[in-house]
Amino acid sequence: MPQTLVIFDTEFTAWQGSKERNWSEVWEHREVIQIAAIKVRLDLTELDITSSFNCLVKPKVNNILSDYIIELTGIEQHVLDEMGVDFPAVLQQFYQFTEQGSLPCFSWGNDINILTDNCLLNGIDMPDFKKGFHNLHAMIRKQNLDGSHLCSGELANHLGLSFDGHVHNALYDVRSIALALNHWMKQGVLAENTFQPVKNVYQN
Repeated sequence: MPQTLVIFDTEFTAWQGSKERNWSEVWEHREVIQIAAIKVRLDLTELDITSSFNCLVKPKVNNILSDYIIELTGIEQHVLDEMGVDFPAVLQQFYQFTEQGSLPCFSWGNDINILTDNCLLNGIDMPDFKKGFHNLHAMIRKQNLDGSHLCSGELANHLGLSFDGHVHNALYDVRSIALALNHWMKQGVLAENTFQPVKNVYQN
């Protein structure tokens, strides 16, 4: 039977060397600057994108983007200033996109940790995502599929499914994931139970 789920991605503030430091400086925070998601309907052989969500988020603490993250994501400061929304409002919009948490949410990694960190930073509670968050990257790595070692935005190009966009832009990255999943399904190499996690995954 076809099922519907959400694939989402986040981009967040970073500086040269922050990943290696694990954002350990007292002034460093992994503040969300973009949340993007797609709602997909899938069966065993095909995946269809039915709707999309994309919103820029204004950081609360470090509201001036570093040159490093601008180059990485392609998100310009003036665009963020003009179009960005505060995190609590965006999180609520994302929650509504997931049909009030009634759809399972998959990300290429533990992006749930980024959301919870930002909830703490903004002094708000996480909404009740009843179907939980699940680490799709970990699931694909266990299947050892071609490209499973890559970051999400590199998947489509690696598999010969190139399309226009900017790697490390969250909307580009989720569409890259969708193209890869569709490719693997059509090849018949994706495990049937991939999207049926046995538990709600919040941590590795």
